[in-house]
Amino acid sequence: MVTRRHVLVLICICGLIKIQPGVAIDFVDKLFQLTSQEQVSEDVPYIPFKQWGRAKGVYRSGVKLNFHGPLDMAEARRLLDVFDNNMFATAWVTSTLLEAVQYGAAPKPSDNQLLLAINAFANYHDKNKPYNTSTMSFWPQVYNDTLKYWSCAPDNLVNAFGMMDEVPLPLIEAFLKLIGLSNLVDEIDFLMKDKAMFLQAFHIPSDFDDTFVNLGLGSILYQLRETFPSAWGLWNNQNRNLTSVFDALKKYAYRPFSDDPNINTIDPRTYFYMRSFLDQAKSQGRDIALVPTWVSSTNMDLRTDFYLGVAMPFQLNNVDVTVSANTIFGMTSAVLSGLVNPQILNDPVLAQIYLNTSSLLAFEIKTNFSDRPDLALTYYPSQIEFYWFVSRTLAILETAHRKGPFPVPVMEPVYTLLKEAAEHEMTNSILSKAKSEQTEEVYFDDFLGDGDVTHANKSLVRGEDRIFTTAMAANALIYTWTVYDEDTKTTHWKDGIPDTVSRIIAGSITWLTAHTLDGTYEPWNAFFSGSAKDSNSLPFWYPANVFEYLNGTAISDWSNIPNATFLYGVKGYVPTDDYDAMLKQKHFGYPTPMTFQGYNNPAADFPFWSSVPYTYATTLLAVSRYSNVVG
Repeated sequence: MVTRRHVLVLICICGLIKIQPGVAIDFVDKLFQLTSQEQVSEDVPYIPFKQWGRAKGVYRSGVKLNFHGPLDMAEARRLLDVFDNNMFATAWVTSTLLEAVQYGAAPKPSDNQLLLAINAFANYHDKNKPYNTSTMSFWPQVYNDTLKYWSCAPDNLVNAFGMMDEVPLPLIEAFLKLIGLSNLVDEIDFLMKDKAMFLQAFHIPSDFDDTFVNLGLGSILYQLRETFPSAWGLWNNQNRNLTSVFDALKKYAYRPFSDDPNINTIDPRTYFYMRSFLDQAKSQGRDIALVPTWVSSTNMDLRTDFYLGVAMPFQLNNVDVTVSANTIFGMTSAVLSGLVNPQILNDPVLAQIYLNTSSLLAFEIKTNFSDRPDLALTYYPSQIEFYWFVSRTLAILETAHRKGPFPVPVMEPVYTLLKEAAEHEMTNSILSKAKSEQTEEVYFDDFLGDGDVTHANKSLVRGEDRIFTTAMAANALIYTWTVYDEDTKTTHWKDGIPDTVSRIIAGSITWLTAHTLDGTYEPWNAFFSGSAKDSNSLPFWYPANVFEYLNGTAISDWSNIPNATFLYGVKGYVPTDDYDAMLKQKHFGYPTPMTFQGYNNPAADFPFWSSVPYTYATTLLAVSRYSNVVG
């Protein structure tokens, strides 16, 4: 019988990797064990000042704050970590482990491991619909018996604010000063003063991101249903009405050229970064329909749901290109795997959303996210994580393309768009970020831990997301430059792969194998974040043409931010000259922030989510998939 060890020996003999086969197998197995150990096997109750609540089945992830600069702030970033029971991390870890089995001959998750995760997902389905639905929320939904409505919120974050209520603020501040964290005093003051705002912002509606990540997971399980019949059966039983996902997408798609205010009004930050894309579409006479983040609309939902404890952040939808990438993968994989009937993409509305959103992805890749990654990657700071998400779609389209015509015509232009962007601008962007301290090792840094200074004011580069970013870069390049043969179950390099790409991939795998587990670097990441990275990425400083209270009453005074719930957004399409004039105006006394200052600028103390098992799983995937390429 041919084993994983035999495959790795053959590959090493052929000179494709520089690590010993036994080392590679042991490395992958160790990562698999570490990932598996991070799954919660039983519900753990929240106990104030002692332990965070942990939901059965989820993989560990935590909320941290991107404090940086002076060493006391850096230490706060490293120490503060609130366990978070979100769906996203668990769905991604599970999907990544399954892809490593499918493409990389990695160890198989146990039935118990998969069933724990999928059973946990039952708590994230939108229960406010009077029918079975596969629209999902980021946090588990809890029923409010007073309001008779389901809402989701991060239980531990809510409890963290409650803990601060138990201790007088002056006592907290005195303690922080005593232990040398005096720089945190102002941050604590800010958090407590705006406590009500934060608590309200936590109660979000279901979203297309988690929804289509779940659909993508289901597609993988469907393909591996003979290997994991119990896991597939449980997922299938939870998701009996997949049509609900596509119906929601058709209902809530952002349509800037429509006259309907339910679907033509958007967050000002979205319009700012997207304006060149929309200008181009307008000049070409093309209608546009795009995937939004939230399964919600101001007029159709928010004006009533707000009083039931559910609301979009800043009361408006937005378009995040990473959410878009995950949605395109979910749609593509569902069709190509056979999970849904391909005819679903013959629906003209869905076909338009699919093509337009893919066009946006290609456009943003080619324009470096319109030079505003902080706005385009609204909830995902990592550009390279986004690149991997896009490359996953290209990879499965490439496999299908080699077998013959696509099952639906609209996939052809989507394939062409993503292939061109990924093999050129995306690849060049990744290569430009590669670093090396040894000739055979290549690594990638993002921003986490690279903005600190010593007491002597010298820069510190800790590389706290180096493992994750290097693994993601390797995955993005591998998925872009290989083809998987479904008949032989083997992966091959594409003809014409540039030598530089081959060397960067090999160097990344060498670095990961040498350093992931040597204790030099933290296995952290910033896989998710709040939408505001600093004051410059708040929506209020960008041009808008809608300003009204929640009840729809127009606000006439555009010089002051009201002390009440309001909407501030862009309705419809704004002609280029008109928008350019608006850019030159001040908004609530502030000029439009035209440039991105970086995630480690002095004001960028934003919340982000980090997951150690997600880092381990993506590293496992990169090494195992690379090891399974046969030429």
